Amino acid sequence: MPSGSEPKEFFFEEQTAGYFEDQLPSAPGQYRYIPFPGPGHLRLVEALTSSGSQHCYYMKEGKKHYFIVLRASSHGILLVHAHTRVEVNE
Repeated sequence: MPSGSEPKEFFFEEQTAGYFEDQLPSAPGQYRYIPFPGPGHLRLVEALTSSGSQHCYYMKEGKKHYFIVLRASSHGILLVHAHTRVEVNE
């Protein structure tokens, strides 16, 4: 996992899908990430291919922050459409 003061992993269907390299998504745009070698990233890529945009989230201060992924490129870039914060304490 990348070093830093706060984890930058994100999830798809409750599975780790990857780690953001720079900043967490806070607005539409392109975000660099490192794919996590496991079922979360594989399912995300399959879902993007078969069904289009997908909801993912990351945790910040104990809350889930959701964003919509439009595309994941082979060059480690996520194209994010929107970002919303959901107040969920788990």
